[in-house]
Amino acid sequence: MTRNEFCKQYWQYYLVLEKELLDVEDYIAFDLGENSLYIDSNITNYGNSLCYSNKLILLYLSICSEVDVILKTICSENNKHLEFKKINCYATKIIEICPKITNQKVEFRDFTLQPFINWSSEKSPEWWGNYNDVKHERTTDDNYKKANLKNVINSLAGLYILEQYFVKQIGDRDDDYDVPNDVSNLFKMIDYSTKNIVIGNEKYLMHSDDIDKIMNL
Repeated sequence: MTRNEFCKQYWQYYLVLEKELLDVEDYIAFDLGENSLYIDSNITNYGNSLCYSNKLILLYLSICSEVDVILKTICSENNKHLEFKKINCYATKIIEICPKITNQKVEFRDFTLQPFINWSSEKSPEWWGNYNDVKHERTTDDNYKKANLKNVINSLAGLYILEQYFVKQIGDRDDDYDVPNDVSNLFKMIDYSTKNIVIGNEKYLMHSDDIDKIMNL
């Protein structure tokens, strides 16, 4: 897969999902209170993190379906054959390809998210388990309420991380831009470096190598 194919087939769809989520902010403030991470803590302020709706169900199912797609694609591009379809089966292979993914954090508004925390072959991300409950057992124990703001935002942040890692791998391999062709309006990677920096649709900061090439003309 080329970077251009990635941008057309994956990143543009990611931006559509992101725009759909941003539209939700007109009705629900993106306030996660103290409930932005999947860690044991004494939460007293949940903000709007547990708000749920049919719109969020639609987004949740679409986002996690795309997470599954991009995981399969990354494994395929790295010749990592998959015999199963559960996300835990991806863990060993994806962590081998992207060893920092479980620790990767992203900036979201005033919050720090870590979507793949504790992901392993034995344990799936909590937002993924909740997605399966919404998808397969929606009416059981009010599982549809798990399509809440916290899970939807974290699942999209997880998709964002996967796509950043994937395009960097493609760019490094092909000596191409190692970033997507447009910016995210929701997330920013933390402690993550790339050769290039995208600042808008097909707009990039000039890299030192490019400046050297111009000076040597």
